[in-house]
Amino acid sequence: MTARGNLVLWGGLLLGLAALSGAAVPGISPLYYARFSVMVPPGPPEPLAEAFRLIPRLIHARHKVTKGEDIRSIATAYGTDIRSLQSTNSNEFIFISRGGYIRVHNGRGLLYEVSVDGETLNGIAARYLRGGRDLKSFKAEIVEDNALPPSALLVNYKFRKGDRVYLPAVYIDLDTYRMPLRNFGRISSSFGMRYHPVLKRRIFHNGCDIPMPLGTPVYPSRSGAVTFSGWKGGYGNTVEVRHKDGSLCRYGHLSELEVKAGDTVQKSKTLLGKVGSTGQSTGPHLHFEIITPSGKSVNPLAKIGKK
Repeated sequence: MTARGNLVLWGGLLLGLAALSGAAVPGISPLYYARFSVMVPPGPPEPLAEAFRLIPRLIHARHKVTKGEDIRSIATAYGTDIRSLQSTNSNEFIFISRGGYIRVHNGRGLLYEVSVDGETLNGIAARYLRGGRDLKSFKAEIVEDNALPPSALLVNYKFRKGDRVYLPAVYIDLDTYRMPLRNFGRISSSFGMRYHPVLKRRIFHNGCDIPMPLGTPVYPSRSGAVTFSGWKGGYGNTVEVRHKDGSLCRYGHLSELEVKAGDTVQKSKTLLGKVGSTGQSTGPHLHFEIITPSGKSVNPLAKIGKK
């Protein structure tokens, strides 16, 4: 089995292992294997989580989130851990949506998706080398765990776009967005068109409004550098933080400002200011806005837990 798509054929792997052993994998109904035969109608469209726990080789698939599931229960079902799924999906899954899909696997580490043709084993291994591991040994682990040909250790093995490469014991420190408040109860005004309570007309709302008691502490959604701290028209007292990827977070209507332009702030730890009702506001709340490097405002709630 090579990295060129064979990992995704987890069903074929089930069949192959069953054939080699002369029997079905314990705990998996023989009818389940029939799905992958061209001689019968297709069976369940998604893998059985039990298969992931029983098969000794790496397999992966897409999982559709159902009601009541969270990232912990999904990781347990597939025999992996939370950090592996977070790293593989570049998502901390602070919020997890019913009906959405995530990439699952039964390994402990990062399942990396090749983004361009020609990426090499040497390049990927060097980029994700962690914790003082020896590069040569790490490459050997990748070759073995992905069932690459032994020659991959002798030549600079190349992958194609879309290939997935399992990197054992590699976890990504995700620089993702968090809620700027320790806790919150509701969103009073969402991202999108709305009737402005002060201007008395319909207007596009570039962020979300979170009502909280006056003086509630506000923290950075992501780490970065303060580019503005002061009065900003209808936003009132405002703090803006620029992140290393060029995106920006805006925190408006604050009652107090605790940082100044040029300060470096840490996600969820540095106190930016406190909830207020300054500027065009009808009561204490935080206006929270995320702006992309190109200057486009996006729905903040859709970015929580993601980059």
